[in-house]
Amino acid sequence: MSDDGAGLALTRHLARVLGEPHAGADGRHRGEPSPFAQGDLVGAVAAVCAVARLRPDCGPPGVSALHKAAVEGPVAVNALGLIPDQQADRAHHGGLDKALYVMSGAEARHWSRVLGGIGPGALGENLLIDSPGEDRDRREPGVAGAAGIDDVEIGAVLGIGRPGSGIRVRVTGVRNPCSTFARGVGRGDWVDAFSTRNRVGVYLSVLQEGEVRAGDEVRVLASPGHGVSCRRWFAHHDPRDARAMLAAQERGGCVIAGFTRKYLLAAADEPVG
Repeated sequence: MSDDGAGLALTRHLARVLGEPHAGADGRHRGEPSPFAQGDLVGAVAAVCAVARLRPDCGPPGVSALHKAAVEGPVAVNALGLIPDQQADRAHHGGLDKALYVMSGAEARHWSRVLGGIGPGALGENLLIDSPGEDRDRREPGVAGAAGIDDVEIGAVLGIGRPGSGIRVRVTGVRNPCSTFARGVGRGDWVDAFSTRNRVGVYLSVLQEGEVRAGDEVRVLASPGHGVSCRRWFAHHDPRDARAMLAAQERGGCVIAGFTRKYLLAAADEPVG
């Protein structure tokens, strides 16, 4: 493989393609409501990460800002994310609806074992969130295990950090593993491999600027009530879930980001089964 990944043979360029029907290996979902409600503790920030280096990439921007590293806190956050951070492909990464990318700490540790040892931020995450029991209970691919950041509802509002200085954010959608990600880890099968566990991490928009640091609590401030978690949506793209989220938005109980809404609209009329 060349340094920019041009020689990497990719098995798939994008995990979820707009308009392409998708269901997880177990078929359509069978319940699986989000376990988190207003006031619940999701976990705590294990690491805050910003870009460490740009790597050459054969994609249109010519470079990738995937590789990040832990930053000593507190770290300032504005509407576009961590003040020290940056994105190379701003057409698909970053911006107001993808200001912060957050991953489960348990998932990051799993992939570190798979890849032979990587540090916080190596998968592009800005925040790692540790939730009680995740490492203990999540033993097999596709098994929900203990609840974590991927189990919050799309559209939920979270508080991160200390009163008066922390941030308030909205869960806008899920990561869609792509070819840039695959080239960054040097694996042609990475889009499929990373997607198998259905815990791909979530994007956040920043509603209230402030600062974050390792150890900060992450708590649900408001939940839209449609019951569709980030993990459930990524795993199934169930038409019933798409309709439930769109209906919640119509009622005014949920704000759906544009990059997520287009997938909901594509799935909403798909036959169930």
